[in-house]
Amino acid sequence: MQRRRFLATTAAAGAVTLAGCSTVLPAPEIVESNASGSLLGPTTVEFVVENGGAGGDVTVTLTIYGQGETVQSKHGKTVSMDAGERREVSFEVDIESEAERYSGSAKPALPF
Repeated sequence: MQRRRFLATTAAAGAVTLAGCSTVLPAPEIVESNASGSLLGPTTVEFVVENGGAGGDVTVTLTIYGQGETVQSKHGKTVSMDAGERREVSFEVDIESEAERYSGSAKPALPF
Protein backbone atom coordinates (compact mmCIF):
# COMPACT_ATOMS: atom_id res chain seq x y z
CA MET A 1 0.00 0.00 0.00
CA GLN A 2 2.85 2.38 0.83
CA ARG A 3 4.34 1.82 -2.63
CA ARG A 4 1.08 2.87 -4.34
CA ARG A 5 0.83 5.99 -2.22
CA PHE A 6 4.47 6.85 -3.02
CA LEU A 7 3.90 6.36 -6.76
CA ALA A 8 0.71 8.42 -6.73
CA THR A 9 2.39 11.24 -4.81
CA THR A 10 5.45 11.19 -7.07
CA ALA A 11 3.32 11.24 -10.23
CA ALA A 12 1.23 14.15 -8.93
CA ALA A 13 4.35 16.13 -7.98
CA GLY A 14 5.87 15.46 -11.41
CA ALA A 15 2.73 16.70 -13.17
CA VAL A 16 2.72 19.90 -11.12
CA THR A 17 6.41 20.45 -11.88
CA LEU A 18 5.90 19.97 -15.61
CA ALA A 19 2.81 22.19 -15.65
CA GLY A 20 4.93 25.10 -14.42
CA CYS A 21 7.65 24.76 -17.09
CA SER A 22 6.29 27.61 -19.23
CA THR A 23 6.99 30.05 -16.39
CA VAL A 24 10.66 29.02 -16.29
CA LEU A 25 11.41 29.33 -20.01
CA PRO A 26 10.74 32.04 -22.57
CA ALA A 27 7.63 31.45 -24.69
CA PRO A 28 8.38 33.49 -27.83
CA GLU A 29 5.96 33.97 -30.69
CA ILE A 30 6.37 35.87 -33.95
CA VAL A 31 3.43 38.26 -34.16
CA GLU A 32 4.45 40.29 -37.25
CA SER A 33 6.84 39.97 -40.18
CA ASN A 34 7.89 42.18 -43.05
CA ALA A 35 10.42 41.97 -45.90
CA SER A 36 11.71 45.09 -47.60
CA GLY A 37 12.33 44.86 -51.32
CA SER A 38 11.98 41.76 -53.43
CA LEU A 39 13.33 38.44 -52.27
CA LEU A 40 16.42 38.89 -54.45
CA GLY A 41 19.65 40.69 -53.63
CA PRO A 42 20.05 42.73 -50.43
CA THR A 43 16.90 42.23 -48.37
CA THR A 44 15.88 43.16 -44.84
CA VAL A 45 13.46 40.83 -43.07
CA GLU A 46 11.99 42.01 -39.78
CA PHE A 47 10.11 39.96 -37.22
CA VAL A 48 8.27 41.26 -34.17
CA VAL A 49 8.67 38.70 -31.40
CA GLU A 50 6.56 38.65 -28.26
CA ASN A 51 7.70 36.71 -25.20
CA GLY A 52 4.79 35.31 -23.19
CA GLY A 53 7.01 33.34 -20.80
CA ALA A 54 9.93 33.98 -18.48
CA GLY A 55 12.91 36.09 -19.45
CA GLY A 56 15.83 34.40 -21.18
CA ASP A 57 17.54 33.79 -24.49
CA VAL A 58 15.41 33.29 -27.61
CA THR A 59 16.56 31.97 -30.99
CA VAL A 60 14.84 33.53 -34.00
CA THR A 61 15.30 31.73 -37.32
CA LEU A 62 14.67 33.06 -40.84
CA THR A 63 14.21 30.42 -43.55
CA ILE A 64 14.19 31.44 -47.22
CA TYR A 65 12.58 29.11 -49.73
CA GLY A 66 13.35 28.79 -53.43
CA GLN A 67 11.12 26.95 -55.82
CA GLY A 68 8.58 24.73 -54.04
CA GLU A 69 9.64 23.73 -50.55
CA THR A 70 13.39 23.88 -51.27
CA VAL A 71 15.25 25.65 -48.48
CA GLN A 72 17.52 28.20 -50.11
CA SER A 73 19.10 29.53 -46.91
CA LYS A 74 18.65 29.65 -43.16
CA HIS A 75 19.74 32.41 -40.78
CA GLY A 76 19.54 32.57 -37.00
CA LYS A 77 19.98 35.09 -34.20
CA THR A 78 19.88 34.64 -30.46
CA VAL A 79 18.56 37.57 -28.44
CA SER A 80 17.82 38.07 -24.74
CA MET A 81 14.21 38.90 -23.90
CA ASP A 82 12.52 39.87 -20.66
CA ALA A 83 9.21 38.36 -19.59
CA GLY A 84 6.38 40.05 -21.50
CA GLU A 85 8.79 41.87 -23.82
CA ARG A 86 7.93 42.63 -27.45
CA ARG A 87 10.83 43.47 -29.75
CA GLU A 88 11.92 43.61 -33.36
CA VAL A 89 14.55 41.22 -34.70
CA SER A 90 16.00 42.14 -38.11
CA PHE A 91 17.97 40.10 -40.62
CA GLU A 92 20.06 41.70 -43.37
CA VAL A 93 20.53 39.03 -46.03
CA ASP A 94 21.81 38.93 -49.59
CA ILE A 95 19.64 36.49 -51.54
CA GLU A 96 21.59 35.15 -54.52
CA SER A 97 18.70 33.71 -56.55
CA GLU A 98 15.08 34.80 -56.46
CA ALA A 99 13.16 33.27 -53.58
CA GLU A 100 9.46 32.46 -53.52
CA ARG A 101 8.83 33.04 -49.83
CA TYR A 102 10.27 33.18 -46.33
CA SER A 103 9.19 32.04 -42.88
CA GLY A 104 10.27 32.72 -39.35
CA SER A 105 10.29 30.82 -36.09
CA ALA A 106 11.14 31.71 -32.51
CA LYS A 107 11.87 29.34 -29.65
CA PRO A 108 13.73 29.30 -26.35
CA ALA A 109 17.49 29.01 -26.86
CA LEU A 110 18.80 25.76 -25.46
CA PRO A 111 21.50 26.22 -22.84
CA PHE A 112 23.57 23.27 -24.10
